[in-house]
Amino acid sequence: MSPITCGVALLATLIAAITDARTGRIPNWLTYPLLAAAPLLSALDGGVSAIGSSLLGVVLCALVPFLLFARNAMGGGDLKLFAGLGGLLGAHAGIEVQFFAFCVVAFLLLAQMAWDGRLFVTMRNVVVAFGHLVLPKRYHRPLEPSTMTEMRMGIAIFVATLASIAMRTPYAQWLS
Repeated sequence: MSPITCGVALLATLIAAITDARTGRIPNWLTYPLLAAAPLLSALDGGVSAIGSSLLGVVLCALVPFLLFARNAMGGGDLKLFAGLGGLLGAHAGIEVQFFAFCVVAFLLLAQMAWDGRLFVTMRNVVVAFGHLVLPKRYHRPLEPSTMTEMRMGIAIFVATLASIAMRTPYAQWLS
């Protein structure tokens, strides 16, 4: 991964984090150019053969976010940002960024719910929602909408990208 690729990824996710924190949206003017530039930057970094790898990264890194987006569990900007990072950083690093970002969001959600005193009610909702997946409809109980929590992912994606790139740099050798 070249320093230019890392810089573009960090700059894009920093801008996404700031705009998401301020407005609750990750704008198209950021995500579409990232999606378009990812194969081109990959070609500069690894030759023409890297374009296919970049496109594979876009597709693989869009799968889980697309499923979440289709169920209204994630925004479209998050989806396009993850896909762009997959194309820019490659499928392996892109999926790593997703995993780290989901871990950061899960931690922040648990901390927020505990702070607000809603953790146990929300955990009950999780059990009820799981029951909806495995039990017949006659046993379904309503979920309490007041315990549903929305979390913006922009900051988590930036932190995850920073961590993923930091682990891949030569300076990360001190960790091992």
